[in-house]
Amino acid sequence: MATTTKAAAPAKKNSGFQGVKAAWIILVICAIAGYSVWYFVMGNPDNFIGGDRSGHPANLLGTVYKGGFVVGLILTLLFTVICLGIERYFAIKTAAGKMNLAKFTAEVKNAIKAQDFSKAKDLCNKMQGTVGNVVMASINMYQTVEGDDTLKKAAKIAKISQAHEEATQLEMPTLQMNMPMVATIVSLGTLTALFGTVLGMIGS
Repeated sequence: MATTTKAAAPAKKNSGFQGVKAAWIILVICAIAGYSVWYFVMGNPDNFIGGDRSGHPANLLGTVYKGGFVVGLILTLLFTVICLGIERYFAIKTAAGKMNLAKFTAEVKNAIKAQDFSKAKDLCNKMQGTVGNVVMASINMYQTVEGDDTLKKAAKIAKISQAHEEATQLEMPTLQMNMPMVATIVSLGTLTALFGTVLGMIGS
């Protein structure tokens, strides 16, 4: 006769920075900052002979300003990549958890071998992050199928593996968030610089 196992408590949600979901806000802010630097800093009249923007530049900033609106676009892309790089750093740092990975893995293995699942769950809650959540999901499923005598060993292993994979898939969006935008901007950066060069050649 199959025995029932009490459902395990769900893993605690990650605490801390989870990433910026509306990356377009960063893009808009960086566009404002980029064109402000181009127009107000590089385009400052002090950077031109006679204080006239239409005249000859007096220094490097004035020379860069003469590159036109493409300079503001390049600055926008630059600022956006920097901001998203910082955003990804903190998001991935949070996802990595709060404990040393090697120490966490060793302690969880020892707890599971000793059948001390409460300690293993406490370690997962202490670890948090992606690893803690995935391991917690696997432990919960292990406890669920452990006392089910109607399932064969292979079926139990399959269910635990499925729970592990599903938990991993749930964590992946956080890890991959905004990476497509970074990849797109990296590609556009070179093309934008080439576009500016062509415009400069035509204008000259």
